[in-house]
Amino acid sequence: MIGSKYLNVLIALLMTAAILGTGYFMLFPPETSSTSADEPEYVDKLFNRNKIMEINISMDEADFAWIIKNANREEYRSCDITVNGTTFYNVGIRPKGNSSLKMVEQDENSDRFSFKVKFNEYTEGQTCFGLNKLALNNIISDKTYMKEYLAYDMFRSMGVVTPEYAYANITINGKPWGLYLAVEAMEESFVERNYGSLNGHLYRPEGAGSDLKWAGGSASNYSGIKNMAAYDVTDSDFKKIISMIEHLDNGTELEKYLDVDSILRYLAVNTFLVNFDSYAGNLKHNYYLYEEDGVCTILPWDLNLAFAGHEVNSTEKAVNFPIDTPVTTSLTERPLIAKLLEVPQYKGLYHKYLHQLVENYISSGTFEKTVQKVDTLINSSVKNDATAFYSYDEYEKSLPVLLEFARLRAQSIEAQLSGQQPATSAEQTNNTAQNIDATSIDLSALGGMGGKGPGGFPGAREPDNEGGANNANPPAQGGLAGGTGAVNDTEQRPKDFPGSRGPDNNNPGPDHDGFPGANRLEPETMMKVMKIMQEAKDGELSAEQMTQLKELGLDDTMIERMKNMPADMQNRNKDFPGGQDDPFGPRSSKKRITSTQIAYVAISSGLALLGLLIVWKFKKRKYSS
Repeated sequence: MIGSKYLNVLIALLMTAAILGTGYFMLFPPETSSTSADEPEYVDKLFNRNKIMEINISMDEADFAWIIKNANREEYRSCDITVNGTTFYNVGIRPKGNSSLKMVEQDENSDRFSFKVKFNEYTEGQTCFGLNKLALNNIISDKTYMKEYLAYDMFRSMGVVTPEYAYANITINGKPWGLYLAVEAMEESFVERNYGSLNGHLYRPEGAGSDLKWAGGSASNYSGIKNMAAYDVTDSDFKKIISMIEHLDNGTELEKYLDVDSILRYLAVNTFLVNFDSYAGNLKHNYYLYEEDGVCTILPWDLNLAFAGHEVNSTEKAVNFPIDTPVTTSLTERPLIAKLLEVPQYKGLYHKYLHQLVENYISSGTFEKTVQKVDTLINSSVKNDATAFYSYDEYEKSLPVLLEFARLRAQSIEAQLSGQQPATSAEQTNNTAQNIDATSIDLSALGGMGGKGPGGFPGAREPDNEGGANNANPPAQGGLAGGTGAVNDTEQRPKDFPGSRGPDNNNPGPDHDGFPGANRLEPETMMKVMKIMQEAKDGELSAEQMTQLKELGLDDTMIERMKNMPADMQNRNKDFPGGQDDPFGPRSSKKRITSTQIAYVAISSGLALLGLLIVWKFKKRKYSS
């Protein structure tokens, strides 16, 4: 029989172990490995790059007509979507994009928008085999149909984390809508798949702070990063980004705040691709910033203008673009590049990755084999693409140019690495004679920003002598998007063109949920707008608050409407719990509880219960005797 002296010691040990175990679990929640072999189901079911995904979107024709007519509002409407034979009901869909959306919106001859599909917009917890959102990219400005696909493939080959991607043939209400590139949205499911948990934070910088230049310690100076978080972040979380930017600006403790190796790999691929619709270009966007434990890295996104499709106006300049000043602005304006390349060790590693990419992906024949493989996969779908921006003939003529550009670009990079060709802008200005001769190709054959199809607009195909999908008048769509209404008399479009827009009727459609000023704003953005409005003194906005509202996407007219809104409308978000019925409620990060975490709780609880049981037994025996 255990003596009371030892019994007290045993109980103390058990209770201490329970408390320590529980405390450790709360302070240091264990993560699943980012290299786990257990890929989510959607990777295999959706993103098999050896096959073309089949997607049918079924929705009320009036709703479809509305999102086409009001594409710039990027507002969801309900649809049912069948992906490779499996149907998901009451799913959100909306047009998406920046310049690509504007190009289609302004073109009366095409409604081929890119789309974002959100599976849990109306049905809480619904996913597509574990996927939260799916981006359907319309392959605008790309005669090759391959630039984004190949660019992601090159990043993957260099060990850079990328979203999953695969081609998709899309139909809307059973009518052909064309060949798209389906891409995994970089949000919660993407982060969990690649990093094992939602402990880290993901941002898509756009606007203030997206150049990653130091602008002081106030988070408001980096609103273009913080407001673009993929899921909820706290002020404490965001301080890690501010600390990173400060140390980047000073060039100090870079490895403490940056995943230098992964960033250099990204830069090597982006430089080869002459991809300036990115951090390296004037718009300093189309990239993601991932931070975990205060360490940040850069991830690629939106690559349809890779292969010199943006901000480069000559083939020779694109082929010979300098590898040590790989920006279209001053290098000092892009500190994530400048500060790393200032360090000889990092610059040497960057050069090593450029050589590795050229040797292993281009010179080895991998690039050419990949182009041939993709062509075999999509050729028939391109030929029969009912809403294509370019003709099938243009597609076929683009591929030899694409292959030759890659060969010449690789040749130039090797020459720059060996010192035979200048590697900076300043040197090249004075030594153009050493450049690689690129007169054999014309990069306009690949398509690019502002590129147009036959007849001066995207979406019109040249007549095909054999008829079929290449005909300028594709099959009738049965009034899919509302109809038969007339378009601009001076620019009469084919009346049977897929997705023909219906009559305007001077009806811009309702604001989101009837809420004035909510058009074009995401729910989480609307929450931030409402918070600023509520903080205004006596309804008067300060200059700083006006600036914040404009950074969130409001214009003067919208701000005035918000100021005149009744107080009960401004405070309506307080009446919701943030769940399904709250159109402006905060998005939950929904952190995943792993089996390891459950085990921690179970063991700690068991130890505590065991200690209590022993106490109860001992007391019972003591008093009964």
